Amino acid sequence: MSKKRAMMIGLDGADPLVCRRLIAEGKMPNLKKILDQGVARESMDMLGVLPTITPPNWATLATGNYPRTHGVTCFLNHTLGKSLGITEINWDSRRVQSELIWEAFEDEGKKCIMLNYCEAWPNRIDGSKNIFVDGTGVVPFLRSSVQFQKVVVMKDDYPTIRDIPHEVNQSSSDCVVYNDQVEKFGKAEDNMTMSKEDLIASMTGSHFTVNMPLESEAFVIKGLSAEEASNSDSTDTLYTPLKDAENWAFEIPKDAKEAVITMNNALQRRYALFTGENYDTVTLYKNKKNPTPLGSAKMGEWSKPIFDEFTIDDEDVKVAYYIRNMEMKPDGSYGRFYISHVLNTQDDSYGYPKEVIKELMDNVGPMCYFATIDRQTPIGDAMELESFDMINDWHMRATEYLLDSNPDWQLFYIHLHSIDLINHHYIEQASEGRHPQWQSRREIIDKIYEINDKYLATVLKYLDENTCVAVCSDHAAIPRSVDCENPGIGELSGINAGVFEQLGYTSLIAVPGIEGYYKIDWAHTRAIQHRTSHVYIKLKGRDPEGIVDPKDYDALVQQIISDLYAYRDPNTGKRVVAFCMTREEMETIGMGGDHCGDIFFQLTKDFGFDHGNSLQCVTNDGYSLNCLCVLAGMGLKKGEFINRPIRNVDIVPTLCHLVGNRMPHDVEGGIIG
Repeated sequence: MSKKRAMMIGLDGADPLVCRRLIAEGKMPNLKKILDQGVARESMDMLGVLPTITPPNWATLATGNYPRTHGVTCFLNHTLGKSLGITEINWDSRRVQSELIWEAFEDEGKKCIMLNYCEAWPNRIDGSKNIFVDGTGVVPFLRSSVQFQKVVVMKDDYPTIRDIPHEVNQSSSDCVVYNDQVEKFGKAEDNMTMSKEDLIASMTGSHFTVNMPLESEAFVIKGLSAEEASNSDSTDTLYTPLKDAENWAFEIPKDAKEAVITMNNALQRRYALFTGENYDTVTLYKNKKNPTPLGSAKMGEWSKPIFDEFTIDDEDVKVAYYIRNMEMKPDGSYGRFYISHVLNTQDDSYGYPKEVIKELMDNVGPMCYFATIDRQTPIGDAMELESFDMINDWHMRATEYLLDSNPDWQLFYIHLHSIDLINHHYIEQASEGRHPQWQSRREIIDKIYEINDKYLATVLKYLDENTCVAVCSDHAAIPRSVDCENPGIGELSGINAGVFEQLGYTSLIAVPGIEGYYKIDWAHTRAIQHRTSHVYIKLKGRDPEGIVDPKDYDALVQQIISDLYAYRDPNTGKRVVAFCMTREEMETIGMGGDHCGDIFFQLTKDFGFDHGNSLQCVTNDGYSLNCLCVLAGMGLKKGEFINRPIRNVDIVPTLCHLVGNRMPHDVEGGIIG
């Protein structure tokens, strides 16, 4: 008898409201096939946990627990008793305090595969027979990037080469944290919590604990809001002369153009040759002597994977990357092309067992990371979607390889993040009245759903009488209302000083000599607003900076809550905060414990940051914050709707029941029936 198997397909940011519309328009045929073979609510929605943000909800979808129990309470955590400036990143299995479903499966001898699932890495069981491919970098292997994405700008009158590194953005507003962000956090003044080595090690799976910046430090100095910071392009830029090709050791077209390309922090050079009609083909060479090209791309197209070698710390390291030909003047006087993030193909620290990385490189090939350049221009929009399509294709091939080469698998978890990233980049411009090209922005969002639907065709190959599947999301996203801008509360990356300074609870000190740069005046600060949804009283005896007497605690909590309810946006006069709860009250929604604040709040839909700040059920302009949930296959009825609400705590117990495995310890959800 064949073994029973379960799959959990995580589409980060997928909105059931959008999915229903696209199914009706014939744009998500594979999701429709799964829906026709299974069950869902008629609205295809599911209640997630609060806040509506990535780590808490994926942790719940892997444990069946609420955040109060599994301990993951936001994109970042704060632990009571530590300095109020300290936060801990949650994309780490060791942050999860509950048993994970694959650990319960392995306990009964079942083999599990976790591909790019953000709460799965690292493996927590010594000698595990399970397979893990790190998902803490949004896409696999993002942590093993050895060169940031780069745009090469070429002109015939540039006198010399100039290599301009990207500016490290301290915001995580688009839910991505790069290695160099960690290093910059580690250089923050007064941050004595981790050594640089510990910070770098944290990106391979250990706890990321840093002195996070004030909102004003991250954005006021540049005049950017959190949203603008996350939507700005972040690339290295190389300016290099474009000239007639000469001194090549092998025959090249007589009218060819050339440009010198610096790579690997300018330690190595590569040579770009431009040929063809109107110089429409770029070919990259290691040097002018070796006639074997590294790779090439026609205008408007991507190369195949380029395999190269960098010298890193005095060692030769095999790397891979892609190029994309962007533009060229017909006379060869100006042009641009793109070089993707460069992947260290020998870095096996992001898979378990380590051999799985080499197997994927040999049998599936290197991944192309997402391209974020010239966003909100036709070429930039096209490139981002193209790169996500390539990532999706890699996931399809990687899924087939892992499942086919491990025929004894009984649980498969995967997380695909492209819908969420596109939401962050475009949804605020996708409402009429907020952007002149709002309709084209909506079309971009629709397109990323279609790309993800292609992945579901792979899922259908494995859906049989012995296999069940849950297609889920962790949250969706909504645009703010027209004419509403966030006044400075609820950004996910750290401490938000805006509203709490206005209310008189947080005091700031201007940094001398740096206009617009502030630090917290801890001596005169009674409370801070932390991360998306938490307020902390600076409590004496608990917090190192504490000044508030415990006997004044309850009164101060109630006063802050009253002030938040009374607060009105200075531009529109609208109420900003939807509700607040004390530590006692928040237990009713599954929050609380050492990783929650003294007040938990949510914003009205008018003022949130795409997601993370408002309740799951709210909708705005054709979008919702609800989670997607469709179940199909073994043990499930076909083509029927479920009347009762489904909660994401229910997914783990349901999958365990269908496969016949014990549930993880302390599971809080119920079997969907």
